[in-house]
Amino acid sequence: MRIALSVFFILSVLLTIESVAATSQKTQQLIDQYHSEKALWAVILNAPRPRPLPDEPSQPAPPTKPNPPPNRPPNCPPPGGFPSDCIEAVCNQMSRFECDDRQDMLEVARACHNVNGDCIRTVCGKVSRFACDEKLELFEVTSMCRGLYDSSCIEYVCSRVSRFDCDELSEIREIAQQCR
Repeated sequence: MRIALSVFFILSVLLTIESVAATSQKTQQLIDQYHSEKALWAVILNAPRPRPLPDEPSQPAPPTKPNPPPNRPPNCPPPGGFPSDCIEAVCNQMSRFECDDRQDMLEVARACHNVNGDCIRTVCGKVSRFACDEKLELFEVTSMCRGLYDSSCIEYVCSRVSRFDCDELSEIREIAQQCR
């Protein structure tokens, strides 16, 4: 029995040493794997970024004008655009005394907000000179032209109908409403 006990003891010691050796070997593998993954992530994160793909031919060209500044109010035409053109068109139709002081210019500028001067000239060219020479009449014209980008629609419709169907402000107002 003593021999059996000593054999059992020797076998248990040998198996324990092997299991400890196997455990330490497995632990070492896990530690090596952790460090290799960490090194791989470091390589991936420090590598140069991939280059972007070339533009596709179906994409539109980039805009040539920069975006308006962020402090500009919405629906404000670009500088040198519609307001000065409209103000000039309105003041050319009125007498020079109705467009010569600050208050008159403020009223005209307010009426010309988002209005194209070409539309004012087209509408006033279609009606008689006396139907488009006072401030209230011109403010009526600016309100009918507001929202129209240009006068091409009004010109087209008036070219297709009789001259007498397009020579009063009420007739042109109906056309302008349909052109919006």
